[in-house]
Amino acid sequence: MQFDFSKFQKAVTRIYDKSPYTLGEVLFVFKEYFKAYEEFIGRAHPRISVTQIRNIIEKMPYICEPYSGIVDISPEYYTDIITQHFLTEYFGCDYNINHFFSGRIRELRLEEVGR
Repeated sequence: MQFDFSKFQKAVTRIYDKSPYTLGEVLFVFKEYFKAYEEFIGRAHPRISVTQIRNIIEKMPYICEPYSGIVDISPEYYTDIITQHFLTEYFGCDYNINHFFSGRIRELRLEEVGR
C-alpha cells in the first residue's frame, strides 16, 4: 500500500506555521523521506501524528543547534542525507522519520555525504 502523500500534504498545510523553510520546502523534505522509505523498506511509511509532524517541521531547518534561529541545512541537502540514512545500518532501527529527526542522526549523515 502506497503512502497517501496528498492527504498528508493537506494535514501539513493546515498545521504549517512560521518556519525558515517555506511550506513547499517542508513538503519537499517529507516527500523525499517517504519516497526513500518506500524504496528501501518496501512498504509505505507508517502514519505519524500531528504532534510529530509539528516537531519535525520545527527541527527541519536546523542540524546542530535546534531553534538557534540560524538555518544550518539547506532543504536540497536532504536528498543526499536521506539516502545516506537508509544506507546506514542501525541496531534495531525501523527507519521511521521520527528516528531520522532524533539525536545526531542528520548531523552525522550530513558529515558522511560531505556537505
